[in-house]
Amino acid sequence: MVNSWREVIGSQPHLVKWFYGPNGKRDNEYAAKVKPRFVQWVINASIRVHDEMRLNYQEEIGLRHTPAKKNRTDQRETPPLVRLRFLLAFVPLVTIGAEKFFGEAGVRGEELDKLTEAWTKAVHLHVTLWTRPYANEALW
Repeated sequence: MVNSWREVIGSQPHLVKWFYGPNGKRDNEYAAKVKPRFVQWVINASIRVHDEMRLNYQEEIGLRHTPAKKNRTDQRETPPLVRLRFLLAFVPLVTIGAEKFFGEAGVRGEELDKLTEAWTKAVHLHVTLWTRPYANEALW
């Protein structure tokens, strides 16, 4: 799933630009460091307990897309802000088609419907939590 989503992001200039360094080229080291966190997010969205630690980490993910923390974790020089509209556009990217991935994993029938619905709700919840640091007109 993650590889497929990363291919879509990488194929769209308005999305992949957040991985470009000051030289105007894709920072592959940065992209490589982001991937395990993306994978971990999928795992967390699927199975992690809803507790204060989870809420705090969703806040951290949101901050890492804003000037408050973008590039600090990996000491990179990519653009300092992923605008909120692009963060929100992430929702359909990782929900539309998820049913296909679950079906390929052998999930069928009512269980497939329930899993797809649960995944969609989890993504919406997480992205909603990520938006709190954007409660600033300059970041829209």
